Amino acid sequence: IGTIHTYTRNPFMVGYTRELKRAIRKNDTFMTKIILDKVIDWYDEEIENISKDQYVFNKNMHQKAYNILLEYRQSLQS
Repeated sequence: IGTIHTYTRNPFMVGYTRELKRAIRKNDTFMTKIILDKVIDWYDEEIENISKDQYVFNKNMHQKAYNILLEYRQSLQS
């Protein structure tokens, strides 16, 4: 989640990531899924831009974070 903050200060994403942390901490699976989907949707739209941006120094960390979010979402489906 912190990796996202190195790329954007989008207030929606900052809010979503804050709420995602809170939902995970509270073990609120329902809210976690909803917010996680919003964060993944953002990454779906931005991951290509991130990978091509010459000013993003931690591209591999973004890809890793994106993959972790996808895996976590998949684990919540089970």
